[in-house]
Amino acid sequence: MKQIISCLGTILLMLVVNYVVSIFIGVSFIEISLFIGLIFAVTIRFFTSKGGLSSNMVRMQAQAMTGIKIEEEKAMFKPSYAYYTAIIYTLVSLISVFVYYKDYFI
Repeated sequence: MKQIISCLGTILLMLVVNYVVSIFIGVSFIEISLFIGLIFAVTIRFFTSKGGLSSNMVRMQAQAMTGIKIEEEKAMFKPSYAYYTAIIYTLVSLISVFVYYKDYFI
């Protein structure tokens, strides 16, 4: 049940952001949907991963301030249902953009 709520919440948030941005910029919904999906997927991946550049910077600052050596975390990413939802949204919007602009591509 928690996974379904996470997926529905992610889709709803992406659709609302997509709608607001498309009205604010003055473009159609489909034109901006691919970028919104990519932004959400990258943001979810960045903020839910362990280790990596941001964690190493914080670890190095803590070591410099305290003088105590802290073990390095290995970079690890465990995909969540929200991440999979953002990826599927991005793929569906890519297909939609291709179908919508097929005359330009072919």
